[in-house]
Amino acid sequence: MNAVGDIDIDRAVAELSTGRGYLLFENFFSAELIAEARRSIYQLARSEPDRASHFHGDETEAAQKRIWNLPAKGEAFRRICSDERLPAIMAPLLGDDLMLSSFAANILYPGAPAQEGHVDYPYWDLHARSRWPRTLNASFFLAVEAVVTLDDFTLENGATAIVPGSQKLAAWPDPERFAAESIRLVTPAGSLFLFPALLWHAGQANRSQRSRAALLGSYTCKSIKPIEDWSRCIDPEAAKGYGSRMRALLGLDYAYPAVMDALPGRSSEGKRSRKAINY
Repeated sequence: MNAVGDIDIDRAVAELSTGRGYLLFENFFSAELIAEARRSIYQLARSEPDRASHFHGDETEAAQKRIWNLPAKGEAFRRICSDERLPAIMAPLLGDDLMLSSFAANILYPGAPAQEGHVDYPYWDLHARSRWPRTLNASFFLAVEAVVTLDDFTLENGATAIVPGSQKLAAWPDPERFAAESIRLVTPAGSLFLFPALLWHAGQANRSQRSRAALLGSYTCKSIKPIEDWSRCIDPEAAKGYGSRMRALLGLDYAYPAVMDALPGRSSEGKRSRKAINY
């Protein structure tokens, strides 16, 4: 069995690609690590300006808060997003050189309204139908999303709604079909929820009296430009202490994009390619 820990990688990949389109692992991270990340997120929420996603950007009073650039804001976040099990599951879909496109937190405050059903392909700003490529299909995926729950996800506080199998449609969600076929992901804090960016999903209204928070990771093929500009977000001196997996996810040692005229006449690409082919 191709496995990492107790996860059957082949079965996980099949589920994400041709199956239901999502994986849900309860208690994926330790309670101590989740508690540390949760404390940090709510502290950052008190100290940083209000930043909302495009679904919640028009409220007079903030109903939601997005906290960006988490790899630069704490070791707990780096441990979570570079956990070896995540790239092991995603690599068959995105390639061994997959990168982290974004790693942020989302907080829904009491009274926050629901999102509309949407996809993240590989960015959320493809939501206008005119922006969709006419030949778009789901033959392979450009991005996989990871949601890590910092609070329990309940029906009352806006647990995410998804439409199983919709990753195979490569289409913007139809509101009526979303309402009829969606299910809710009720799960405790410390859970991991993985899905291709093409899966129809939407955070729901928080009708509880407490906030609920989650970490949102987006992983992409190395040819996709990341959402967050890590070369400007991450302090170079601090990054010298990051582990090799974290540096690879951030693309800190990746040569491209480059001014090709400025590169040496001979490079290591040919040698690397031959080695990979002949391995």
